[in-house]
Amino acid sequence: MTGGAGTGPIVETVTGPVHGSEIRSALGHEHFFVDFLGPANSQYMDVVWGDVTAACLRNAEELRAQGVDLFVDWTNLGVGRNVLLLREVSRRTGLKILCATGVYKSLLPPRLATSSLAELAAHFFGELTKGTEGTPIRAAWIKIAASDNGPTKAETQIHRAAAMAGKSAGATIGLHSPTADAANAVVKTLEREGFDLRRFVWAHAQTCSSAEHLAMAARGAVVQFDAIGGASDENFHGPFDDDSMLDRIQVMVEAGFRDRVVVSTDASVVVHPQAKQYDRDNTYLHRTFAPKLCDRIGEAAAQTILRDNVVRAFRRGSRVR
Repeated sequence: MTGGAGTGPIVETVTGPVHGSEIRSALGHEHFFVDFLGPANSQYMDVVWGDVTAACLRNAEELRAQGVDLFVDWTNLGVGRNVLLLREVSRRTGLKILCATGVYKSLLPPRLATSSLAELAAHFFGELTKGTEGTPIRAAWIKIAASDNGPTKAETQIHRAAAMAGKSAGATIGLHSPTADAANAVVKTLEREGFDLRRFVWAHAQTCSSAEHLAMAARGAVVQFDAIGGASDENFHGPFDDDSMLDRIQVMVEAGFRDRVVVSTDASVVVHPQAKQYDRDNTYLHRTFAPKLCDRIGEAAAQTILRDNVVRAFRRGSRVR
């Protein structure tokens, strides 16, 4: 496959590669569909897909009307990834979507439950380079997750496999971890496998301190502030209202790390079961927060964070062709 006309880093969308210069506005951490029941539950992925697709199409059209043309979907194996849904939404709306390989915490699908470390790494690498779920739809990057108290033994096995695949493909690894201790433990695992932290994204970092953000950025990683427009959570280093999130971003920018920040809402259009539906709206970022970000740090810096950093962070693996 080859990309269309353009320049800059290439992103591997669910409908094929696209040059970064073609992207105008991005969302760096979102979900169209999430299933929290897990692969072992008999009702996992048991939804009316026509209804799910309709809801996702409506939302994608809203985002397109805002000018958003790149959507990084963070749903990976174990929590409801559906690459055919993503491709359908992309084809019908023109929204460019990136899908992920990798496993959420240790929620391995049954077909991978007995896989060795090498087999897991090969599976992730194959999804980056060949295709996913028996389709030619290639994953753009690898998502992993760690328990809040630190990665378990089973999670660490998956993290090692992700590092091996990420290193081989030159691809990005994104980590779900709202605690710095857990994130640093995962980073140690990735580095032991020779993974380059310049291709690492720490998601949910807003729940930690600015000192921890700066320390991670200084190591080359991208620090992602999610839940823009979400409710406050005083159990972490809250609050997370717009002003406090802008404060976090400003600290990073003033420290010289404006190219290592990504912001997004981490919303999901559809959640199964419905009782676990998120409290956030993915149209909030560009409708409400982006103008505030421009006012706070300037339009050029805001554009770097809202578009350029997303393309750079989730660009196709350097050894994927």
